[in-house]
Amino acid sequence: MNPRPHPHPLAELVRIESDPAYRALFCAELDAAILDRFANRAAVVAGVQAAADRLRALVLHGEPGPST
Repeated sequence: MNPRPHPHPLAELVRIESDPAYRALFCAELDAAILDRFANRAAVVAGVQAAADRLRALVLHGEPGPST
């Protein structure tokens, strides 16, 4: 998308609503950004869950985790 500011604050929204090709591009980029954010969030959650599992094993069973 064009990083230059528009003269009117709603110009981008007007273009999205009035130009079908631009709307399709905007929606595709928005969908990709949302999917990327979900993937990043899932990776962070998986990392936190793995750390919690290691900590739980250490606390409950005295099992050492990998040394860092």
